[in-house]
Amino acid sequence: MASRTASKSPPALAADAQTVLAEMLAMQADAALTIAMRMPLLCKGAFGDAKGQREASKAVIEKAAAMVESSVAIGQAATLFWWSMALNPLTPSGLNEAAAKAAHSTLEPFSRRTRANASRLTRRRG
Repeated sequence: MASRTASKSPPALAADAQTVLAEMLAMQADAALTIAMRMPLLCKGAFGDAKGQREASKAVIEKAAAMVESSVAIGQAATLFWWSMALNPLTPSGLNEAAAKAAHSTLEPFSRRTRANASRLTRRRG
């Protein structure tokens, strides 16, 4: 069945896929930077340093919050997907686009927090 909305051309879909891939790679780089910047503080915290222990607890709380946000986002994306399927069946390319949107909405909370952590941890303290 054809979709009521115009489906994207293959080059546009490829560009969207490349955008999602670039965002995932940038998020992985930010995550690696964040882990590298936190490692000295976390090691100090393991030996009883209060600042390191605060950083470790902050990391756990941030990850738990991002997980909750991500689960809410995937729930919303899944609901919108099934609602649109009920009202307007998608073409195969529309299914791919819906899957990409769901993946993006799931990764966004982690990406936002990772970027914020990387910028916070790399800020110069004066």
